[in-house]
Amino acid sequence: MPLIPRFFLLFGTLLLASFSRAQEVPVYKKNSISIDLTQCGTNELNLSYEHFFSVRRSLEFTAGLVYVNQPFAEFGRSWTNSHYFEEHGFSARATYKLYKQQVEDSKWRDYIAPGIIYKYLYFNNQWFENETEKVDSNNVKITEAIYQHRFRHKFGIEITWGKIYEMSKALSFELYYGVGLRATVASRTDIYKQDVSGVSPAYPTNYGTDNSFYVRPTLKGGVKFRFSF
Repeated sequence: MPLIPRFFLLFGTLLLASFSRAQEVPVYKKNSISIDLTQCGTNELNLSYEHFFSVRRSLEFTAGLVYVNQPFAEFGRSWTNSHYFEEHGFSARATYKLYKQQVEDSKWRDYIAPGIIYKYLYFNNQWFENETEKVDSNNVKITEAIYQHRFRHKFGIEITWGKIYEMSKALSFELYYGVGLRATVASRTDIYKQDVSGVSPAYPTNYGTDNSFYVRPTLKGGVKFRFSF
């Protein structure tokens, strides 16, 4: 074969090989399942599924089951008269994750993720002490208890920043923190009332249902354990 055609054949082969390498898509796992260790240890069994559309874009769905953490509930009552850790319920989140370009030879990956959240929380029907002190006809202070039905709907938006440490191709830890805004629709129905001392019997109330709406900022943070496949 003449020298010049051979040269062009070799040049074309190298050019095609170079173009092919430039078009290669980085190898990555397209699915991931994670457990939120922080939420599970607080008051919510939390499991997430993440699907990657590309190496830098993914969509994550999270489902949670809110449970009563008795030690935390006791601590909350003794500290602030709060019943936060005594609620049952469930939660759902959807998050769109945008990953930064991973630094070469680094095991860390950074992302930012806008998302939406919904929570339904409720108490089992139970007695609650009235927060307002009362005085009887003899000017003796009494504490009134109210048997109530309570539940709340929470809707919110949030933005999360996170870092993922890849221990291997399949296993990794995820550290995250975030801020958000959450709207709450709360409903409370008084069923019975009674003096805590038990001197008077419980009697039904006629106050009906009290509904309220409020919006508050939120903060979050935690650690997840991930399995990719």
